[in-house]
Amino acid sequence: MAVTGPLACGKSTFVHMLASLGAESVSSDEIVHTLLADDSETAIRVAERFGEHVRGERGIDRKALGKEVFGNPEALNDLERILHPLVRRETDRRIKSSDAEVFVAEIPLLFESGRESDFDVTVAVVAPEKRRRAWAEERGIGEDRWQAIEERQFYGEEKARRADLVVQNDAGKDKLMEQARDVWSTVLRGGFGR
Repeated sequence: MAVTGPLACGKSTFVHMLASLGAESVSSDEIVHTLLADDSETAIRVAERFGEHVRGERGIDRKALGKEVFGNPEALNDLERILHPLVRRETDRRIKSSDAEVFVAEIPLLFESGRESDFDVTVAVVAPEKRRRAWAEERGIGEDRWQAIEERQFYGEEKARRADLVVQNDAGKDKLMEQARDVWSTVLRGGFGR
C-alpha cells in the first residue's frame, strides 16, 4: 500500500497508526534524510552539483541544500534526479525483503512520479488548507518553502481523485485512528478496486 497526500496533511501520523496495527512501513522522506546524512556517494554527488558549502558535520546540511533548491526549479530537478532513483531502489528493496502481511510506503510524490501502479492500493490523506498551514508553521515551514513544495505536487483534491481510498484528516487523532482501522480492515479483506 502507498500513502500520499499534500504537505502537512498528516501522512506520517497516519502511516504510524497503520504501523501500530501491524503494518511494516517505510517513508520516502526518511530514506532521503538517511541518504543525505549517511551515504557518502550521495553526499559526493550532491556536493559536486551544489557545491562543498552544502556539506555539514554529517553528510549534507539539509538547510544549506534547501537554500539552493527551493525556488529554483532547475536545481530541484537536478536534486530529484540524484535522489529519486535511490529512494525508489531502497523502497523496493524493503518491500521485497518484507514478510509483513501489509507493507505501507509513504510517498509524497506518488502520483507525480507515476509510481501508483507499483502498489496494490493507494491512499490519499487530505486535510483542510488552514489546518495544513498551521501544522506546517509548527514545523518551521515558512511561506516561501510552502509555495515551493505546493508547486511541485498535485493538489490534495487531485491526489484524492486518483487514490483508491481517501482519508479525511479533519477531526483529530481519534477520528484519524478510526479511519486507519477502517483502511486496515479494507486492505486485509482486499476490499478495494483498481
